[in-house]
Amino acid sequence: MSYGLCRAVYIAASVLCLLVASSEAQMAKGANKFVGNITTNGAVKSDFVTYWNQISPENEGKWGSVEGTRGSYNWAGMDRIAKVARDNNFPYKFHVLVWGQQQPSWLTSLSEADQLKAITAWFDAAAARYPDVQMIDVVNEAYPSHAPAGYKAALGGDGSTGFDWIIKAFVMARARWPKAILIYNDYNNNEYGSEVDWTIKLAKAMIAAKAPIDAIGMQSHDSYKLSTATVKANIDKLAAVGLPLYVTEYDIGESDDTKQKNIMTEQFTMFWSHPKIAGITYWGYVVGSTWRTGTGLMSTSNVERPALTWLKSYLAANKTAPCTVAGCTTVGVAPREDGVKPDANAVELSVDMRRMSLQFIKDGRVMDALGRH
Repeated sequence: MSYGLCRAVYIAASVLCLLVASSEAQMAKGANKFVGNITTNGAVKSDFVTYWNQISPENEGKWGSVEGTRGSYNWAGMDRIAKVARDNNFPYKFHVLVWGQQQPSWLTSLSEADQLKAITAWFDAAAARYPDVQMIDVVNEAYPSHAPAGYKAALGGDGSTGFDWIIKAFVMARARWPKAILIYNDYNNNEYGSEVDWTIKLAKAMIAAKAPIDAIGMQSHDSYKLSTATVKANIDKLAAVGLPLYVTEYDIGESDDTKQKNIMTEQFTMFWSHPKIAGITYWGYVVGSTWRTGTGLMSTSNVERPALTWLKSYLAANKTAPCTVAGCTTVGVAPREDGVKPDANAVELSVDMRRMSLQFIKDGRVMDALGRH
């Protein structure tokens, strides 16, 4: 090998070692389900990738946060989320396209026709900015007493299916993100009977209408208040629909360390072991910086609460979980954004973290780390 190629191999190997050292600490690294979290006070905390291997925005992807003034988009927060996911080869979520809260105030004064134009422009802008996003909460909290979009008439209203506006939102999303996992997300839908039954009714109606729904998101904010057996029974009912399930916003509002750990031990084990659950996102982790008291898993001085310490130990011993739905694989980032083929005379490094291998492209051909074609 030439000196240049030898040096490239040396540098690549060093980079690989550093990447392995930093990413192996992620609790679910190498597992067949992810364990994610959200931003903290609008930022990605410096230790995020030490623990989590999926990221969702707490507020940065909500329409009202991005387009407070019509036609003027603030993508700074979502850009940070996308970058940390791409840099660390794990999935990120867009949360949320259509929701009845935290939407632009200017939207309410528009006619239905102009609302549809604004919705279309919003979808277009998000798709142009994040074409590689792996998961999207397309519609959030549409259960009648939750937060259905006040502008749902612009999307067709209830219509003949009872859910026409939701179906249209998913069709619009699929047209822009052909490969993303499109999720219907709601709260109480694995905890309380009426919300569970309504979500099942919605999912079945969408499947019958051949709408492109890929998964059901269960926020699970109240799960810790119920017995694990009750929560599991409701999840089993949802799972019977046939769609993959995601625990999207789990938290345990318990300030007593022992009680929080005991709940985490019982409920997380159930989530992880459920064959229809493809991933779990805990909703915040720094004490004092979560939306509900008692849900934090780590002090501001980075001292882990027992629930987090247990979670690390549990995942280290349980990398493979039962799963019978699409989505239970280690998810990598999308292909290069620019889509440009490497120059035929250039030497390009490719690091495959899953196979622990190095590849080089030289003279238009792939070579291994020893320079062999």
